[in-house]
Amino acid sequence: MASALATASRFATIATRAAASESSVPGPRRSASRVARTRRDLLAAALVVAPFASSSSSSSASSASSSASESAPDLARAIASLQREAADAYDARDFERASDALSSLMALEPSNEIWLEGRAQVYVDASRFRDAIDDYTSLLARAGAGPTAENAGARARYLANRALAHEGEKSWQRALEDDDAALALASDGGFLPDPYVLNSRGSVKSQLGDYAGARDDFLESYDLFQQSKGFRSASGVRSTPRLDGAVYAASNAALALAQLGTDDARATRELRDVARRAPNVADARAALAAVLYAGGETAAAEDAWTSACATNVGCKNYRDAAYVRDVRRWPPRMRAMLEDFLLVR
Repeated sequence: MASALATASRFATIATRAAASESSVPGPRRSASRVARTRRDLLAAALVVAPFASSSSSSSASSASSSASESAPDLARAIASLQREAADAYDARDFERASDALSSLMALEPSNEIWLEGRAQVYVDASRFRDAIDDYTSLLARAGAGPTAENAGARARYLANRALAHEGEKSWQRALEDDDAALALASDGGFLPDPYVLNSRGSVKSQLGDYAGARDDFLESYDLFQQSKGFRSASGVRSTPRLDGAVYAASNAALALAQLGTDDARATRELRDVARRAPNVADARAALAAVLYAGGETAAAEDAWTSACATNVGCKNYRDAAYVRDVRRWPPRMRAMLEDFLLVR
């Protein structure tokens, strides 16, 4: 049972905004992120693997008494059915049904943290941030008061994901505290910081007005993404989540520099570089259009905007001030530059 639970827990690892891949950084320090999965893949994997833990537990009980032996198959079937229900509902983005199924699984196996962590994730995706915070707080309590070799990874994961829930509630200081604690656990354990968590902390620092600190986090996140490998999916296809992470970390760093206003020429160069490296990312091109227009390069700004609109995502979101402010979270100076540019179009 222990090995099955460990496997399930490993696949249930939920990283910040996306799952991380195995690091290729040389030397004795390793990345704390081990599993390369999207949030959806992680929950699905947990829901597939966990029945083996439950079945193993039931088998142990059956050897102890005949009555337990008779009930074990029924319990295993009930768990398997609820897992399918949770996975199907989650895939259909029916978060209420998914959370209900996970709650039922928790009732059947109260000591199995996989179901509680899965429900917390569903609550985040459903924007039920307070419920998610409560579940992650319960998981932290179960993990124990102090970090040990056995619980440090889980505690870091719970803290990083509770930080995301705090972000959803715009509780920036609490999000920062959880991100700090998650990164401290990695450092204390001899691991490199998770670049996803660094990028998230940079975003939180931006919301708190610490743009210099935010830029430092974004740059460190970018460096770590650059040093790390991608991963192969279950079908064997090579993916590039680390490249995507590096692109957004670099873009965020440039936006923070533009907000600081200490070197607009460098911010422009950095945005150009991101746009060149990621030809289908609208964000860097929209930002480049804004800074070029602010610098008096109207024709170049129009070209950058046209390029942004030609990407798969397009430029529609960047015409929406609420999206730029609340979803993409551009800093105030960048938002003002974009608004000025859009006024003349």
